[in-house]
Amino acid sequence: MRWGLADVRRAKLKFGLLVGAVSLLVFLVLFLSTLSSALVQSFIGTLQRADADVVVYSATARDNLQASRLTPAVTDAVRRVPGVAEAAGVGSLPFSAKLPGGKTEEMLLFGVAADGPGRPAGLTAGRLATSPGEVAVDAAGLKLGDRVTLPASGTELTVVGLLRGARFAAADTGYVAPATYEGIVRATNPNLPFVPRNFIAVRTVPGADPGQVANAIGAQVLGTKGYTREDAIAAVPGVGQVRETFNILVAITFGIAVVVIGFFFLILTVQRLKVFTLLRAVGASPRWLARGVIGQVTLVVALASVLAVALTALAVRGANTGIPVELSPWLVGGTILATEVAAVLAGLVSVSRIRRLDPAAATGAR
Repeated sequence: MRWGLADVRRAKLKFGLLVGAVSLLVFLVLFLSTLSSALVQSFIGTLQRADADVVVYSATARDNLQASRLTPAVTDAVRRVPGVAEAAGVGSLPFSAKLPGGKTEEMLLFGVAADGPGRPAGLTAGRLATSPGEVAVDAAGLKLGDRVTLPASGTELTVVGLLRGARFAAADTGYVAPATYEGIVRATNPNLPFVPRNFIAVRTVPGADPGQVANAIGAQVLGTKGYTREDAIAAVPGVGQVRETFNILVAITFGIAVVVIGFFFLILTVQRLKVFTLLRAVGASPRWLARGVIGQVTLVVALASVLAVALTALAVRGANTGIPVELSPWLVGGTILATEVAAVLAGLVSVSRIRRLDPAAATGAR
């Protein structure tokens, strides 16, 4: 180990360039993974953070929440299915909102009871909407007390809660009480026979299997299809493609980082084969030499990881993506650990070359 550290001190530029290259690659892995998580969360936040075990759509919705339409009577029928503890209809509609300062933004509005199934989690300030004219939002630039105007219905909403991770379809999202939601819908569509719900959020009784309850709802309530919350999230349009695209990019970048480390130490080992042979001839054991190489690999990855985390933190802080982006400690720890393990395994290729050295060959070394 000591000779490995001494070697690093003697070749600061060479190892410094390697640390820089690896840190950029680890930074790309962390940043792409962070962006992927944030983008996926912005697509599925409403469902992922919903207080529900089962989600029910109309059978004709093709797994799409926004294409689903359910009557109030369906909610009553769902409540009667065995295994259902509570059920509540949740409505959704897109709308243009006039924000403070006169700016107009497209947003999604959900009507959901603050104490019922389907209510969002992720409250960072204030509370959920419980009275007419109130809204809790996951939207950039809004703060408690701001007023949001819906020109189409003439409704003015006051922000009483701030949410994080509760967006849907990558849009700014607001949550109002069911009565407020119905009033907005009827103000823009006064001839509707009823205010439709886009999905029914279901809490199952303790011990019930959500998958079985979802299947029972689909079988017993005509015109519906039940999903576990996880299945509903997986079916959101675009989520699978986004995950797959980013996973490919992350995997390629991670693979390049490992290959760079592996080839660097392999080339370095080949360049120093005569030195290693002489060391073997004077009594150095393969294990002693291997510890030096592995120590160098570990040091390079550790220094590169520190730089990469610092770069990622700065990039996340300065990112202007329109969606909340956070650097997860679990992601950082997992990425660094995976890089360290993969790099050590790549370094074992160099170690294997050292183990095969014949000390007797030192007589031909120059």
